Amino acid sequence: MNYKIDLHVHSNTNPHAFSTIEENVNFACENGMEVIAITNHGPALLDTPHWWQLLNIKILPEYIKGVRVLKGVEANIIGENGEIDINQAIYKNLDIVLCGFHGCPEYHKNQSIEKNTKAAINIIKSQKIDILVHPGNKEFPIDFEKVIKIAKENNVAIEINNSSLSGTREGSEIRCREVAKIAKKYGCYLTVNTDSHYCRLIGKTDLAMKIVEEIEYPEELIINSSVERLNNFLELRKKLRVKEIFDDYIEKRFKY
Repeated sequence: MNYKIDLHVHSNTNPHAFSTIEENVNFACENGMEVIAITNHGPALLDTPHWWQLLNIKILPEYIKGVRVLKGVEANIIGENGEIDINQAIYKNLDIVLCGFHGCPEYHKNQSIEKNTKAAINIIKSQKIDILVHPGNKEFPIDFEKVIKIAKENNVAIEINNSSLSGTREGSEIRCREVAKIAKKYGCYLTVNTDSHYCRLIGKTDLAMKIVEEIEYPEELIINSSVERLNNFLELRKKLRVKEIFDDYIEKRFKY
């Protein structure tokens, strides 16, 4: 069974994705999806467009062709102390904030597990983000036990990423299974997403769902298993999320 909510969808404003927002919505509508989140990468990645694209996502209507379209971002961790690569102007207009490790000039791959764990814990504690994405990526090793325990304490969701399991992040199956088991032990919020970069992958989470179903993860903790659960999670996060992020990354990197 695949859920009718996909909280990790890219459009081709990220050059390594291949579908427009309209194409994403059309496919979602044709396949009975109820909610998708447009979560293009933050500007720290080298192939990401100017940050104005993220700023202007606010013009999207809440529903397109009957599909609820959440305005989101997949931000990048760029430091050990809770730094991410979006600013206040973007942050305040988003419905959902995903965040994770990606190789970028400010934070490279294959750093120590201690540094990565510290970075993950601090971004979770900062309450700037709603979902920590693809934590099973072996290029950014973290202490799953420590990070997931902190995620539970701070009501931040952990993602099981279907794209990782389909080959984009080698060695993810064992690591994602471990993430899911530890998350179940602590009773952490979980989300099962595609990380789709092409419209026809939206909602196709068979590999991730196999893990979730095999370990019998409590469905009431899977935030995209129903619209009601998603709404409850977003309302909770709205109360917990900090009002200001105090980041000046964009001002330092980009010319207006």
